Amino acid sequence: MTRQLILIEGLPGSGKSTIAKMVSEILTEQGKKVQLIQEGNLDHPADYDGVAFYSAEEFRSLVDAQETCKHILESRATAYQEGFLIPYRKMKEEFGVDFPDHVVQEIFSKDIYELPFEQNVKLITEKWRSFTESVISADDDSIF
Repeated sequence: MTRQLILIEGLPGSGKSTIAKMVSEILTEQGKKVQLIQEGNLDHPADYDGVAFYSAEEFRSLVDAQETCKHILESRATAYQEGFLIPYRKMKEEFGVDFPDHVVQEIFSKDIYELPFEQNVKLITEKWRSFTESVISADDDSIF
């Protein structure tokens, strides 16, 4: 089995999504199993769009300060290394008004893309590494 990963990069508005869709359709027409993953997909396997990172201490402080959202925060945050990943955009989408905008804004301040460069690179590199390892070890010949 040969695994294939096709990445399409470019400037905003340059046609990346259009080209990716066209490539996916062509490969599908050829009988290939294709998994098209668009940017902005909150379930993207290699991106952290709408995800914040809190150290364990910062997370505990957040939960203590946001008592009304305690259950939501604790049930949706994922322990990761020495802290927690909080998928705040997915949480807002799921819980709506029960997950207030002021809490979302507070969490956004720790968005992965707002972190110091070194920490950002480390988290994103590890996410991409994990994704590529899952593609390589998959038991099919999908094209991603």
